[in-house]
Amino acid sequence: MADILHSCTDEGIAAAAVASIGGPFAAAIRLEAEHRGLSVGALTASLVAAFARNASERDWRELSVNIAGADLPVLFGLQAMAERSLRQRDQATRARPVRDGRTAATGALAGPALLFGPG
Repeated sequence: MADILHSCTDEGIAAAAVASIGGPFAAAIRLEAEHRGLSVGALTASLVAAFARNASERDWRELSVNIAGADLPVLFGLQAMAERSLRQRDQATRARPVRDGRTAATGALAGPALLFGPG
């Protein structure tokens, strides 16, 4: 896991890793990066760093177990860390609906907005 943290907190390496993973994951990261006004590499590196700061011992153990059987452990680990960090950010910033279904923060109608599924 040290390899993931060392390499994927570098924006250039993180962007290349996301491109290598490709598919729905890369598409979702691109959209989220655009939404936040960041490059794919900057967003991904920040997500890996956030995982390193906020992960519980249980999170680290689960990641370690799952990486052990992966064909490409660094890419698998990067994806798992990024997805978990995005879920946590989404849960932390999700506006709560008020009585009429509008959000307290914006007054807009509330609706589902999960990128990667429930946490």
